[in-house]
Amino acid sequence: MNKRKSLSEKFIEFNTSKRLANRKKKTLLAVSGGIDSVVMCDLFREVKFPFAIAHCDFQLRGKESDADEKFVLDLAKKYSVEFFVKKFDTKNYAEEKNISIQQAARELRYTWFEELRKEKEFNLLATAHHLNDNIETIFFNLTKGTGIKGLRGIPIRNGNIIRPLLFASREEIENYQQENKLEFREDSSNADDKYTRNKIRHQIIPLLKEINPSLENTFAEKIELYTQLEMMYEKQIKKSAALLFLPLGNDIYIPILKLKKTQNAHNVLYEYLKDFDFNAEQVEDILAAVDVDAGKQFLSSSARIIKDRRFFILTKLADKDSSVQFIHGEEKEVKFKDKLLVITPTTAVKITADKNSAFLDKTKLEFPLILRPWKAGDYFYPFGMKLKKKKLKKFFTDEKIPLNEKENIFVLESNKKIVWVVGYRTDERFKITAVTKDVLQLRIKSL
Repeated sequence: MNKRKSLSEKFIEFNTSKRLANRKKKTLLAVSGGIDSVVMCDLFREVKFPFAIAHCDFQLRGKESDADEKFVLDLAKKYSVEFFVKKFDTKNYAEEKNISIQQAARELRYTWFEELRKEKEFNLLATAHHLNDNIETIFFNLTKGTGIKGLRGIPIRNGNIIRPLLFASREEIENYQQENKLEFREDSSNADDKYTRNKIRHQIIPLLKEINPSLENTFAEKIELYTQLEMMYEKQIKKSAALLFLPLGNDIYIPILKLKKTQNAHNVLYEYLKDFDFNAEQVEDILAAVDVDAGKQFLSSSARIIKDRRFFILTKLADKDSSVQFIHGEEKEVKFKDKLLVITPTTAVKITADKNSAFLDKTKLEFPLILRPWKAGDYFYPFGMKLKKKKLKKFFTDEKIPLNEKENIFVLESNKKIVWVVGYRTDERFKITAVTKDVLQLRIKSL
């Protein structure tokens, strides 16, 4: 009868087969003080893999957080390894970034871990994610709607980040802790079912285990299969994308005729465009627009796609510059730099020589409008010049605008056409006429 493998034997086998931690690589362990990271530390000690410990204090649980830090410090002393700790103002960071506490903590810890890894010359960073974490992640991904990548859950390796416990079930980890009488800290938030992941852990997984008591083994096999399928899928997507997405200058051109002939066009488009923050619904809208007239546009937080006659043209928006503002039509005021753009629909028009005001024919505008800093290559048709095209650079020279002022000039744009060089001149194509009924008045005020 074959002897059952110990967790440490499985640990060596998994790390060796996946080329993760070993005795020649120095690994930084992310340790919270919970049972998973404590067991990971002890396994590294048991198999003699060199390691150090890093601990994050997110200052979210008061004295409990302080006790966690002391516990992990004592753990490092027990194993006679280096110890690193950092405190984060997590709540303030989350508010500034307008993100959840969970996302803020994730960003803060991984940024610090990587800085520390490089500074102290560690080969790897290890987190204590295990098989049950992976199963929970897959179900979490499914609830949000996921592609094949979401079905394989947490990657075993992501650059220098490794998950050396991803093979082990929660039950195996608990058994190891009990057998070796390891002390650990319990995070009280793990019991709170207001978090989706905890609901999956405490409510959904137990029900599924009633149906399939070997749930972990089943998922372990399927995760391996989905990982292989994902590799095949990505290889095919990259092959199709290389033929479909054509870089030209700062833009990406997507030939409409070729798009129509592309197999699985939705998947190919989605996998490419998601990196530009387009979602699956927007991809459906783009595909539905292949036969509509030119001029339709699609916007994400970081890019814009314009429908041309033969191409969809993808343009990145100034690296998500916060100075780029979208105006959807309902706004009354928009802040930019140290100024305020006041937007007023009106029928009463009193045109003056005030360059800080502009009157536009609203029916000629396509929303959302974009307010952004001007850039090289911009041109417009200055009001009063009878549709004579002029580059902004030449316009600034002719107007004798000082260099320091040029650097702070913004333009208002409608469907890739400049409507107003803000504070200087409107575009002839959007002027009001005797038949104009809907007028948009724009005024610039200093804050």
